[in-house]
Parts: sequence; C-alpha cells; structure tokens
Amino acid sequence: MRQGEQRGSAKLAFKAGFWYVISTFLVRSLSFITTPIFSRLLSKADYGEFSNFASWQALLIIITGMELHSSIGRAYYDFKEDFDQYISSLAVAGCGITLLFYVLFLVSGDWIFRIVSIPPEYVHILFFLLLSLCWKQIFIARERTLYRYKTVAAMSIVNLLIPTLVAVALVILAPQAQRLSARIYGFYVPSALVGIGCGIVVLLKGKQFRFKYLRYALVLSLPLMVHYLTTYFLTSSNTIVTKLVLGPEAVSVVSIASSTIHILTLFVQAVSGAITTWLMDNLEQQNTPAIRKGAVIYTLGIGVISVGVMLLAPEVIWILGGKQYGESILLMPGMVTAVMIQSVTTLFTITLTFRKKVLLTAVFTGIVSVLSVGAKCFLLPHIGIQGLPYINIVAFAALFFINCILVRKYGFTKQFNYPAIFGIIGCVMVIMVLVQFLYNHLILRYCIIGACGILALAIAVIKRREIKKLITSFRKK
Repeated sequence: MRQGEQRGSAKLAFKAGFWYVISTFLVRSLSFITTPIFSRLLSKADYGEFSNFASWQALLIIITGMELHSSIGRAYYDFKEDFDQYISSLAVAGCGITLLFYVLFLVSGDWIFRIVSIPPEYVHILFFLLLSLCWKQIFIARERTLYRYKTVAAMSIVNLLIPTLVAVALVILAPQAQRLSARIYGFYVPSALVGIGCGIVVLLKGKQFRFKYLRYALVLSLPLMVHYLTTYFLTSSNTIVTKLVLGPEAVSVVSIASSTIHILTLFVQAVSGAITTWLMDNLEQQNTPAIRKGAVIYTLGIGVISVGVMLLAPEVIWILGGKQYGESILLMPGMVTAVMIQSVTTLFTITLTFRKKVLLTAVFTGIVSVLSVGAKCFLLPHIGIQGLPYINIVAFAALFFINCILVRKYGFTKQFNYPAIFGIIGCVMVIMVLVQFLYNHLILRYCIIGACGILALAIAVIKRREIKKLITSFRKK
C-alpha cells in the first residue's frame, strides 16, 4: 500500500481487487482449460484417481487448515502492533494440526484408505501438500489484508503456472503406467514447495508462537470451518445425490452444467476475496455510506454477470459437451442464480466475522445442508434433475435470509441497503424464468445479447475519460 492511500478507500480497494481478481480468476481458469489435455493423456482409471485425490485435497484442507487464515482479516484490527507475531503463531499451529491429522491417518489402518480410496503411496504427498496449502493461505491472507495485491497476483501466477507446465511435460514424457504419478507429483510437489516458501517467510517475520493468538483464531475459525465445510458439502452433493438416485447418465448431464458454471464460481470467489479487507476496513471505520454503496455495486455487478452467463449458456454447453448434453442448458439459469445468491450472502458472512459472531451462521448452514441433501434424495426421483437447481436456490436463499437476520440482530441495520439488494436478486430470479423462454427463440436471444453489448459500449463511450484515467493510473503503477 502506497503512502497517502487510506485503508478502506474505493480507489485502493479497486486497485487491490482488480489485480487479485484478474490473477486469481485467470490462473484458476488455466486448470479448467488444461482439463481436456490431461483427460486425453491419462487413462480413464488414472483420470478418476487424480480427480478423487484432488477432491479429497479440497475437502481435507478445510479440516486440517481449520480456516485459521480466515481470522487474519479481523485480527489485524486487534493486533496491529504485533500482527506478524499473530501470523507466525498461526503458521506454527497449522503445522502442528496438519502433522496431528497425518499421524492419526497413518495409525488408523486400512479402513481409512477404503474410505478415501487413495493409493497409500500418495498419502505422504497429500499431507505435505495440506501443510503447504495451510501456510500458503496464511501468507496470502496476510498480504491481502495489507493490500499487497501485487504479491498476491505474482503468487497466484507462480503457484499454478509453473506446476501446470511441469505436470504437462512430465505426463507427456512418462510411460502410460507412470502417468498418474507424473500428474500428481508433477503438479503438487512444485506447488507445495511454493507453500513451504510462504511458511518460511511468515515464520521468519514473526519468530513467535503464542497460545493467546491461537485461542483468538480458533474462536473465529472453528465456526467458519463448519460453515465452509457444510457449504462445500451443499454444493458437491449435486453430483453425489444425482448419481445415487438417478444413475450415471443423469449425473453426466449435471456434471456438464456444473463444469459450465465453474468459471463463474471462480470469478465470484475471487471478487468475494477481494472485497473482504475493504469491507472490514469500512466496518472498522464505521463508514456506512461507503458500505451501502459498495454492497449495492457488488450485488449489481454479480447480477449482471450472472445474467450474461444465463444468456450464453447454450453456446457454452455446446462447446463443452456438444449437442448430446442439450438437457444441461435448462439447468443453467437456476444453478447460476444459486451461485449469485451465495455470493451476496458472503457480504453478511464477512460482516459476522468482523463482529466475531459466526457460530450461529455455521449451525444454520449445517442444518440447511442436511435438509437440502434430504430434499434432493426425496424429490429428485419424482421431479427429475430439472428440479435440482431450484432445491439449491431454496437452500441458498434460506441461508441468505438467515444471515441477513443475524447481521441485523447484531446491530448492522443501516450498513446495507437491504431493499436494493433484495430488488437486484429478485430481478435476477425473474430473468432466470424468462431466459428459459429465450432458449427456444434464437434470434430474439441474440438481439437481446446484441442490445446488452451496445449498452455496454455506450457506457464505455460515456465514461471514456474515467476509463482512460484509470488505465493510465494502472500503467503508471
């Protein structure tokens, strides 16, 4: 952060958010783009093994990392003078927790391997990776909290670009029997080494471990861990439950739709991560006008992007799956709307984290997740996969209203323009219904897309001076 730039300012938040979103979104998209490469180089069995490994890694990092990094944004305001000591304490604790789970995993016996279905030779790299990911999350959360957006951007690029290129090269060079190992070690070892480097940096800066910091972190992190774990389960249950009750053919349709909104989900997650520090800064400064305006802009922006994805869904589905997955198109509007509602709920989750009141949101997320899975198991045999998006919408809408009530309960009644936020979500839901009619009227849909493009161009022309000034500012920076 440069001198003269005030924390919480829109200018600083936009610069930080721009680089964070661009780096996170584009780099994560690389893994999505390389999927066709690895699906052709690996056998179906090896590709399935790698997907299983990656899925367990994504799940276990929530557990072994205990979301310690999620406390950093709030801790900055309580430990400004010894912020690096707080960070190093989390790094030491993260290492100890991961090693504890590693030992428990090894002494558990064969039953644990039957559950995770990971070959034993990959368990060691899995936990080495989990440790490095914990340290990487802590390092990135620290840099983001300090508005060091260039460091975060560089980290994101190095963290995925180099491991991906190494993995592609090793898989191409390896014999067929060794390509799974080449894929796992080629990608995850370089990535883990980056994380270990992040851990060394924060340990050298802080050089301390204090239990009072760990106690502080766990009060926030444990409820958030439950919250994110159940949210992950809520979204990942789509394919699991569909396969269980409707069979593999139905799950292939759902998987294509899920893959299509994967990019939207990555983008939304990047934007949500970018606004975290800005929102907490303005909550700390009690800058209510900035929060009200920023929250509406954020909701409107996500809403506009969601509508764009809905309008272009048939083309994206055709590119990814072909005509045989045409049924997936009708799943898109509802699934996109669910992602949009979830992203707006993030505003309330960040606020509750700042207020240190995250226990109830974790409890309610768990309850809604269980009810959602039960509803899918009971309803899908009767209404088919077309009902799946609407079950998700109901679940995420319930969490949205619950978190909204909790935020207001803890005193944040004026910080958000609730009618405007509700209105934007309502408009997106109306468009969700109407856009399904447009899928059967190609010319009309293209006319609407063209009109939206002209409107965007007109806005760019009207605001050309501001845009030019912004571009010039970025070039100078």
